[in-house]
Amino acid sequence: MMNKYMNEILLLLKWYNKDISDDEFLEKFRLKKIRYRREVPNIAKEKLEEACMKKNDEMMWAYFSLVINLKIDFDEIKDSMQKIIIGDWHSDHENIAGAFEDIASPKTIEWVYYLALAHQFEGYEGGLAMARKCIHALGKINTPKSKEKLEFLANNLNETQDLRESAKRELNRHDFTNKDVE
Repeated sequence: MMNKYMNEILLLLKWYNKDISDDEFLEKFRLKKIRYRREVPNIAKEKLEEACMKKNDEMMWAYFSLVINLKIDFDEIKDSMQKIIIGDWHSDHENIAGAFEDIASPKTIEWVYYLALAHQFEGYEGGLAMARKCIHALGKINTPKSKEKLEFLANNLNETQDLRESAKRELNRHDFTNKDVE
C-alpha cells in the first residue's frame, strides 16, 4: 500500500512533467493557488525539512526520494540530511545508504562515512548491511577523499573483519581519480 506522501510525490511529479493540467493539479492537491512548476524543487526541500521537524519517517522517505529524483544539490538540503542521518526517529538508514550508493556524489562523502560508522550505534539492526552499502558508495564516488575514508575503514581495528575486507576490496577496485568537490 502506498502511503499518502507517495501519492503527493507522484502528483507533484506528474504536474512538474506536465502530465496533468494546472487545474487538475490544484483540485487533486487541494490548493487554492498554484505555484510555478519551477518551484517544485523548493516544495520538495520545504517538505523534507518539515518531515524532519515532525520526525515523520514516511514523509521523510517520500520527499527524500523526490529530492533524489529531482537531482537537488545536496548543499541545499544539508541541514535536513544531517537530521536524517543522525535521527533515531526513523528506520530508513539502510535505504538512505543505498540511495547514496546509487547517487555516488562527492558531496555526500562525509555523510556516507558517518553512516558507515553508524553501524556501531547501539541497538541498530541491519547496521553491517548499511555499512557495506556505504563502503560501496565511497568506492563509486571514486575521489581521493573517498579513498581516504575507505583507507580508514580498511585499517580501523574497531571495524569488523568483514567490513575491513569490504573496504580493501573497494580500494583495489577503483583508481580514485575523480575530482573532489569543495
